Amino acid sequence: MILTGRREIILQLRDEKPGIGWPGHWSLLGGGQEPGEAPIDTILREIKEEAGITPDTIGEAEVTPYDPLKAPPHVFLGTWDGEESELVLGEGQALRLAPLAELPEKMPPHIRHYILQLTEAGS
Repeated sequence: MILTGRREIILQLRDEKPGIGWPGHWSLLGGGQEPGEAPIDTILREIKEEAGITPDTIGEAEVTPYDPLKAPPHVFLGTWDGEESELVLGEGQALRLAPLAELPEKMPPHIRHYILQLTEAGS
């Protein structure tokens, strides 16, 4: 989860490919861990591959799991004060900076859960 000082969040519109989770929905940057890769290295690599940027700051955030029967995922919270025009689409259909107050409707519920959990605490 990468936020700007203007209270915007980087969102990625997922592809419409068969077999992927939540096709055509707005989501956060991220992805799978490669063998031997630390979670922080995974997210930094994924952000670079998917959006062409390096966050100004980033750290793992503690979250309450969306599904209480599962362990919480690795969620990272970072900052970046660039402009939308600097984002380079490397995966998905689109990238955008969305105001936190105007999150798109078409978003997986677990993604919305983590965004609201981490941003309402700091509002």
